[in-house]
Parts: sequence; C-alpha cells; structure tokens
Amino acid sequence: RLFDEMSTCSSKRARGASDGVDRLSSLPNELLHRVMSFLPMPEVVRTSLLSPRWRYLWVSTPYIRIDHQDFMDDSKFKNFGNRLLILRDGATSLDEARISAHNVVRGTSWCEWIRHAIMHKVRLLHVSAYAPLDSTAMFPSQHLKIVRLQFNLLEHGFFRQLNCVCSVLEHLELEGCGLSEVNEISSRSLKVLYIIRCLIVKGLVICASNLTHLSIVDPRCRSGAIVTRDLPSLVTALVSLRSDNFHYKENTILGHGLLDGLSHATTLQLHAPLPEVRTSSFLFMCIQVSMNVLACLVRFCYILPPLHFFQLVFFSLLCAGTILAS
Repeated sequence: RLFDEMSTCSSKRARGASDGVDRLSSLPNELLHRVMSFLPMPEVVRTSLLSPRWRYLWVSTPYIRIDHQDFMDDSKFKNFGNRLLILRDGATSLDEARISAHNVVRGTSWCEWIRHAIMHKVRLLHVSAYAPLDSTAMFPSQHLKIVRLQFNLLEHGFFRQLNCVCSVLEHLELEGCGLSEVNEISSRSLKVLYIIRCLIVKGLVICASNLTHLSIVDPRCRSGAIVTRDLPSLVTALVSLRSDNFHYKENTILGHGLLDGLSHATTLQLHAPLPEVRTSSFLFMCIQVSMNVLACLVRFCYILPPLHFFQLVFFSLLCAGTILAS
C-alpha cells in the first residue's frame, strides 16, 4: 500500500508539473525504443496498454530479447517467442537479438528464431542456450557483424553456412559450445575470434586472412585437434591450455597444430601450466618442456629482428636453467 500511495503522489506531482502533458509519449520513436531496450521483452509488449501512442510501438523495436527466466514454464516461453516474431513489424531492421535459456527447453524452434532474426537484418546475435544449431539456422546476410554463442551444440553444416552466407561477419565468440565433427572457420571478413572452453570432439581448422585477434582458452580436445593457418593479418593471439583438459605427451606443443598460423602475431601469449608429476620424472619433464619452448621460438620467431630473436632464445635458456636449479 505504501508503494501504491507513493506512486499516486508521484503521478499527481508529475501531472501538475507538466500541466497534464504526457512528455514521455511525445518523444520520438528512436528514444522510446532505446528506453524499451532496458526492459524485459514481456514488459515491452505490455507497453501497448499504456495509450494509443504506445499500442503498436513495440512491434517496431530494433531490440529483441527472449529470456526463459521471464516465464513460468517452457510452453509460455516457446509460445511467446513464436508470437513475438510473427507479430513484429518485418519492415524494421534489428540491431540486436538475444535469446537465452539456462536450462534445456525441448521443442523450441531455435533455428527458426535465429533465422528469422537474420532475415530481419540483425547486426548482433547472441544465443545462450543448451540448444542444437545446424545449417538451417543460418540465412544469407549483409548485416550480421557480431555473433556470440554460448552452450550451443553446433551440428552438421553450421560453420559451412556461416562461412558462406555471412559476408560481413567481423566478431565471433564461442563459449562452452560443443563441436561434434571436423569443422572449419574460414572467413575473409572475420577480425576477432574467441573460442572459450569449447568441446572439440574431432577437429577444428581456423583459416581467416583478415583475422587480427585470436583467443583460444581452455579447449576440451586432444592434441592436434586445433589447426591454425593463413592468418597473415594476426596482431594478437592468446592460447591457454589447462592441464586437466589437455594431455602433455611427447612433442605436445609442437604437434598440437594451433601454433602453425600464429607466426605473424606481434603479441603472443601462451599459457600451458605443468601438470603434477612424480619427483623421479620431474627433471625429465623440465628438460623436455624447455627444449619444446626453445624449438617453438626457433620455429615461430624468425620474423623478429636478430637482436630480439637472440634475446628471446637467451630468455628461454635462462628460464630452463631456473627450472632445473629449483
């Protein structure tokens, strides 16, 4: 009741101060759409009840956010998503589309929702859901620039379509996704690529001539599963391998394949923590790691000036000596 009384008093003061003029509704559509972008999507739709001015305003919003947390059950979530896309004004381009479900929602037309967003010229697409995506999710686009995928199972043909039909895609993030077959990310427009804690069952080839930043963090895969090549524009690269997801076997670093295309990077970070080993084998492990590091420097730092190259070699030997001395 206190909240209701405060709302009533505030409304009276607002009406008195504005002389009965609805100044909010008098704002242009672009500003009202921006205000609506901060609301949950069901609340955006409910604004149609405010006044005739707001009745059809929501159908032209350039922001779509379908979140499972806004609904009591799966059926309401699916029905709302389907009706939202059908009733929305198809003549209005989408700046951003976000689809989220933090638990498994079966029977949802994920691919249809994504395809609908792409057909309406979406620029940023973010899908965070335990959902399978295949080639049917993609649609030719001259507008899609940013794609963020979380916890998706990327099935047959998804990357093939992504490479072919998204000609202006610049930013791709994959986090916690599963790649069940041999895939290739091959794009001439891609500039930024993040692969974070993804399960790569068979293999992944990264080939992007205009890629400037690459991050591969904690991949769940076998040695040699990730290969990089044809990355002449690469500026920064980060590769982090966790010991519990990656087996440190003989010649692991050199045989992994993900270093093959990184020689053009001006800033390169490699993180590969040593696993716990028995004392009797620790000396052999240190020697092997130090030789692998030195071999990598010889192989991938040939583009550096001679003075910088020999400084790196000296630093590698110094680190190896420090490890052995300890």
